[in-house]
Amino acid sequence: MPLKDLIDEILKEKNRSLSWLASEMGKTFDGLKRSLVRESIKYADLKRMAEILEISPRSFFPDVTETPQHVVAEEYVPYSNLRNELVSYQELVKMLKSQVQDKERIIELLTRSK
Repeated sequence: MPLKDLIDEILKEKNRSLSWLASEMGKTFDGLKRSLVRESIKYADLKRMAEILEISPRSFFPDVTETPQHVVAEEYVPYSNLRNELVSYQELVKMLKSQVQDKERIIELLTRSK
């Protein structure tokens, strides 16, 4: 059974919509639908979807009787986006402090010349 149909069936049983699921996952409706239709979805997203729907991730694979040994979960790096933003903002602060020092030096030189 295609993943999209399987998810639709689970959502119907739980009286929920695909747009609700997308919202709960922090995804757009179109993005989630496209991933399900193409059956191209990250393992972390499948795990999150299972948590939201309160089901086992194994439910998404009804035809699989044994878990393959080569399936590995993606590494989840919490707050990685925030760390990257922090570094960017720290660089911005350094640049702004440098500009303030330059402006103060210019003001100092201008006041001396008067």
